[in-house]
Amino acid sequence: MKLKDYVTLGNLLSGLLSIVALFHHRFDLASYLVLAGFVFDVLDGLVARLTHQFNKFGSELDNLCDMVSYSVAPGFLLFYAYYYQAGFPLWVAAAVGFLPVCVGTVRAARFNVRRAEFPGFFIGLPRTAFALFMVSLLNSSVFQDLGRLVSWLYAVPTVLVAIISYLMISTHPFVSHHSRKFRGMLRFGMWFFLVSLPVGLVGGWLLLDDPMLVFDFLLFDQLIYLLLSNTVVPPEEMKAAKAYVREWLAME
Repeated sequence: MKLKDYVTLGNLLSGLLSIVALFHHRFDLASYLVLAGFVFDVLDGLVARLTHQFNKFGSELDNLCDMVSYSVAPGFLLFYAYYYQAGFPLWVAAAVGFLPVCVGTVRAARFNVRRAEFPGFFIGLPRTAFALFMVSLLNSSVFQDLGRLVSWLYAVPTVLVAIISYLMISTHPFVSHHSRKFRGMLRFGMWFFLVSLPVGLVGGWLLLDDPMLVFDFLLFDQLIYLLLSNTVVPPEEMKAAKAYVREWLAME
């Protein structure tokens, strides 16, 4: 075990504590703990680069911890939101909550058999973006306000959950920060994400007395990411990535 591996375990601990918080009906705390897991996930890569501690064990440990924080914990959050907040029947809430766990497991199994990697791209929506989208959607003003309107409007976020789940197990290329120089709108999107989170967090807590405001910012960030991943990447790069995917699929 190296220093970076202990940081990675912080991601795992955050995911597990998120689930425990739901048992105590602390949906807000559970949501923040998913964000804490993301922070540890970012820090372990930074620590690995600073200490030059790269190995196969660390990569596998990171994948397993991500499974808990980015698939299992969001699944519990979805179940809680649909059962306790939206008032859906138990079996419906369980089915919706099963989606992140299911697609996360399928994705992990697929890439454990044969990893798909192409410079500058993720193959399939990355688990990080998937989890952040889920937690931000469930805590957004839009989702919370649906309960004050009519119940059938919950069909809209349910469709979004299904679409995002499909994208995670798809083979569509999505922009990655690995082996890529951010220019133009991609650079704008990256800086907007980095700035909006602390602004939403501090502004919501201290100025507007709305601690959940950060999730509205985060949901907007994820929508920007989905848009930029398919519109501002140079066509020749996207074409090369899709060609790689076709070759990768042909080898299965």
